[in-house]
Amino acid sequence: MTNCFERDIENAHRFHGHICHGIVFGVRMARAGLNYLGIDDPLRNRDFLVYVEADRCVADAVSSVTGCSLGKRRLKWMDYGKMAATFIDMNSHEGIRIAVAAKQNAPENGDIVAFWNAIPDEELFKVEAVRVNLKPEDLPGKPLSRVKCERCGESVMDSREILLGGRILCRACANGAYYEKL
Repeated sequence: MTNCFERDIENAHRFHGHICHGIVFGVRMARAGLNYLGIDDPLRNRDFLVYVEADRCVADAVSSVTGCSLGKRRLKWMDYGKMAATFIDMNSHEGIRIAVAAKQNAPENGDIVAFWNAIPDEELFKVEAVRVNLKPEDLPGKPLSRVKCERCGESVMDSREILLGGRILCRACANGAYYEKL
């Protein structure tokens, strides 16, 4: 594909609901990651996955450009609170991590899309080659295992259970849940 920046921005805008700095950064980093992996059309290539490091606008932009999603198990979320994403070739486990490192600030009330698009990737991002140890249970496809938590009785897929005191427990029962039962 040639320059598809405008189309990617439009798709990310439609998916996310508005255009902001995170959307522009996410679109740019997604295209940079795809280019590094040699992927012209991400909707036809399913041999890669993406780790995003924040649950913010940037994650929606990366998802809309790459076609990767949590439900398809090709988008992984790491709760680091960073505007960064890692693009991994599932065959080699190698890829590239791209983090926003802009030293500039967009002018207030200016066109942020045009402003950030005019800055080269080398000035906008910190880029480093990486390797990720992908486990079979983290890859797309059907669950590889399923067990029942011995405390709550709910199913736990893909080795997410914890063995504690000789009992198989889900993470919520073993470590405490993010929710409180009423």
